[in-house]
Amino acid sequence: MSSIPIPIAPRKAVLELNAIFDNATVGILFTRSRRLVQANRLCAEMFGYSLDEFIDQPALILYADPEAYSALGREAGPVLAAGRPFRAETQLKRKDGRLLWCRVSAKAIDPQHPGEGTLWILEDIEEDRLMIEALERSTREFSAILDTASVGIGVVRNRVFERCNHRLEEIFDLSAGSLVGQSTRWLFNSEEEFQRIGEQIYAEFAAGVGHRREQSYLRRDGRTVWLRISGGAFDPTNPQGGSVWLVEDFTATHQAEAHARQAFDEQQMIFDNAAVGILFVRDRMVQRCNRRLAEIFGYQPEELAGRSTRVFFLGEGDYQRYGTTAFPAILAGGTHVGETRVRHRDGHAFWVRATGRRVASGTDSVDMTWIFEDVTERHQAEQALLHAHDQLEQRVVERTAELANANLQLQEEVFERMQAEQRIWHIAHHDGLTGLPNRTLLHDRLGQALAQAQRGRHRVAVMFLDLDRFKSINDTLGHAIGDELLKHVAERLKSVVRAVDTVSRLGGDEFVIVLHEVSSPDDVVQVAEKVLGALASELTIDSHRLRATPSIGISIFPDDGDEVFGLMKHADTAMYHAKAAGRNNFQFFARTMNEQAAHLFTLENRLRQAIETGALLLHYQPLIDWPRRAVCGMEALLRWNDPEHGLVSPGEFIPLAEDTGLILPIGEWVLAEALRQNRVWQQEGRPLLPVSVNLSPRQFRQKDLVETLRRVLADTGQPARLLELEITETTLMHDIEETQARLQEIAAMGVRLSIDDFGTGYSSLSYLKRFPVHKLKVDQSFVRDLTVDPEDAAIATAIVGLARSLGLDILAEGVETREQLDVLLGLGCDKFQGFLFSRPLPPAGAEGMFQPLLLQGSGA
Repeated sequence: MSSIPIPIAPRKAVLELNAIFDNATVGILFTRSRRLVQANRLCAEMFGYSLDEFIDQPALILYADPEAYSALGREAGPVLAAGRPFRAETQLKRKDGRLLWCRVSAKAIDPQHPGEGTLWILEDIEEDRLMIEALERSTREFSAILDTASVGIGVVRNRVFERCNHRLEEIFDLSAGSLVGQSTRWLFNSEEEFQRIGEQIYAEFAAGVGHRREQSYLRRDGRTVWLRISGGAFDPTNPQGGSVWLVEDFTATHQAEAHARQAFDEQQMIFDNAAVGILFVRDRMVQRCNRRLAEIFGYQPEELAGRSTRVFFLGEGDYQRYGTTAFPAILAGGTHVGETRVRHRDGHAFWVRATGRRVASGTDSVDMTWIFEDVTERHQAEQALLHAHDQLEQRVVERTAELANANLQLQEEVFERMQAEQRIWHIAHHDGLTGLPNRTLLHDRLGQALAQAQRGRHRVAVMFLDLDRFKSINDTLGHAIGDELLKHVAERLKSVVRAVDTVSRLGGDEFVIVLHEVSSPDDVVQVAEKVLGALASELTIDSHRLRATPSIGISIFPDDGDEVFGLMKHADTAMYHAKAAGRNNFQFFARTMNEQAAHLFTLENRLRQAIETGALLLHYQPLIDWPRRAVCGMEALLRWNDPEHGLVSPGEFIPLAEDTGLILPIGEWVLAEALRQNRVWQQEGRPLLPVSVNLSPRQFRQKDLVETLRRVLADTGQPARLLELEITETTLMHDIEETQARLQEIAAMGVRLSIDDFGTGYSSLSYLKRFPVHKLKVDQSFVRDLTVDPEDAAIATAIVGLARSLGLDILAEGVETREQLDVLLGLGCDKFQGFLFSRPLPPAGAEGMFQPLLLQGSGA
C-alpha cells in the first residue's frame, strides 16, 4: 500500500506547531493513563531529565509522594471533567528529589472521554516564590520594628498619615488607630505655621536632605513634651510622593539639660565670685581662671587664657624648679600645697599659697586645678618677725659678752625685745596702709565685745562700710590716689567713734566699726549719721577734689545674731541694701533682707532663662502730635511674660538687669527688635514713623555703643532718622565731657536724642545748651497732679518755656485725663503720650494706633 501524501498546508501547520512546542518558554506535557506520553525538552530539563528518559515515565515521578499525587488528582479531576481549565500552584519533584514550585495549567483533550489524555502547561515559579516569601518576611520584620521601636514612626503621603506605630500615638496621647487617615495640620499652632514649615520641608526634600527639628508639644492631658522630629522623602525627585518620619520624646533629656545648665550657672557664679584665685591648667598652659586670680596677678581674665604659666614666675629657673617640686605629688594622684614667690604683671614679686591637684581628663594631657591665695602680708610679718628675732639674738650675744654692764644691758635688751615683739604683733594685726586693726584683730575684739555684752546684758553694733564708686577712682586716677583717699577715710572714721570702739579695714574699700555697750538702736543711728557727715565733705588729693560717700549696713547683738561671723554677714547684707537704696545711707539688717536676696537670686536666674528662651517682648505706645491729630512716633516698652508668673513688672526686673549687666544683651535686643518691627509696619504700608528706645545708664556708658547702633541700623535696613534714643537726665550728668562727645557722635549719625523724665534730675542749663538733644519729655510725676498742685504746674510751665527757648521739641508723658491735656495745651505743649490716647500694646494689637486719633474712653 502506498502512503497517502500529507497536503502542503497541514504539513506547514504541523511544522509550526513542532517549532512552538520545542521553543516554548514553559514546560508542555501530555499525559494519558497516568503516564508521561509527550513533552517538550524544556519540560524534561525543568525536572532534571533528558527528554528520552522523561517520556513514558509514570506521572507519579513528579510528586513528592503518592498522597500528593492523589490530592492533586482529587482537586483537578472534577474541574477537567467539567471541561474547564485547571490552574494551581504546587510543588513537584525533580529527578534529584528536590521539590520545585510550579504554576500548573491543565485541560482535558476530551472531557467526555478522560482516557484521551490531558495537556499540561508547567511554569517554574521557584524564584517568584522565594521573592514573595522574602517580601512577606520583610513585611513581618518591618511590622515587628514598628511595634517594638522606642521612637514614634509614621508614613505620610500628601500630609496625611497613612501608617504609624503605636508608640507615635502614645507620644501624642492618642488612642490606638486614631492617627491613620488624619491630616498633619493638627500638629501645628496655626495655618500659617502649617504652610510655612510644609514649604520648608518640601524644599529640603527636593534638595536631597532630610528635615530635622526640635519643638515642644502640648498633649491633651495638659503635659508639655519636647520632641525631636526627623523625616525623609521616599523619592527626593518627588517630595509629594510620601515620606517617613521618626518622632522621639526627649523631654527627660531636655529637662536634664535645663537642670545641668542651671547647675552650671550656679557653679559659674561661685567660680566668678570666689574669694580665692582659681586656675585651670592643661600641660602648663592657662585654660581658664576666675576674676580673683586675674586680680591677684594684675591681669584681666581674658588676657591669661592660652598663655603659659611661665608668666606667673620671676624667671625660667623658678618656673622649672616649681614644676620639679610640685609635679611628682600631683602626678601620683596627691595634692601639692606650698607657698612661693611669684611675679605680678607690673613686675613686683609677692607671695602666694598654691594648692594644686590633677583632674582626670581621659586624655594624654596633664590637667590641673590650682587655688591661689595672696599671703604677702603674712610673709612680710613673718620676715619682720624673723629679722627682729635675729637682730635681737645677735644683740643678746653681743651684750652678754659685756660682763661689766651685764645687769643694766640685760634690762635694756629685755625692753628692746618687748618693743620688737610689740611691733611684730602690731604688723600682724593691723592694716599696713591705714594702721587700723585688720580682719584678725577685728574678729578677736568683736568676740571679746560679744562675751562682755552677754555678761553685762547690753548690745553690740557692727557697722559694715563700703565706699561708693571707689573702684572708678582707682581705675581713673590710679592706686596711689586711691590709697591716700583710704588713709583720709580711716582718720575721719576714727574721729567719730569712742576710744572703746573699734574701726578696722578688711581690705579694698571695706571698713567695719564695732560699737561697744550700745544702749539702743538710736545710739547706732547717731554714730551712723556722724559717719555720713564726716565723709560728706570734699577733700583734695594731688589737686583732685574727691568725695568718698559710704553705704553702711548695721547688725546688732543679740537681735541679729549671737556670734561673730553671723553678725558680720548680716551687716554685709544690710550694706548691699543700702547701696540698692541709692548709696550714701545706712540700713539696719532685717530678716526679710535674706528673703529678698534669695528672691533677687531666683529672679536673676529666671531672667537669664527668659533671655535664652525669648520670653521678653516689646509693647508699643504712640506719641501724639495734637495739632495734626496724628501719631508722630512709637515708644518701645520692654515687657517680660514669665511662663509661671505671668507679666513681670519692668520696675522689678530692669533695675536687676542694670545691676547684673544683663541690661546690655537685653538693650541690644530691644534696639534690634524695635527697628525690625518698624520695618514690618513699613512693609505693610504704615506711615514712616520714628521709634523711641530707652537707653539705660549702663548701656550709655558702654564703649562700643556707637558701633552697636551702626550695626543694628545696618542689619534692620532702617535709616538713622527713624530711631530716637531716650536718655535720663541723671545719666547725662555723669562725666560731662565724655557724655557730650558720645552724644555728638550719635547725633552725627542722624539718630535723634531725647531727654527722658526731664525735671527729676539736676542738669545744668549751661550743659543742656551744649548737648545735641532734640526733645525734652516732661516726667509723668509732674503731669499726674498738674491740675491740683501749683508747684507741678509751675515746673511744667518752666520746662515747656525752656524747651521753646532752646528750640527743642517738648512732649508730656503720662497724660491720662482730658483735664491734664487741656492744661498742657494751655502751657504751649502740643505733643503727648499716655493712657488717654492708648495703653502700650503688643504689635498684633497695635493696628488701631495708626487709625485717626481717638481718646481713650471718649469720642474726642
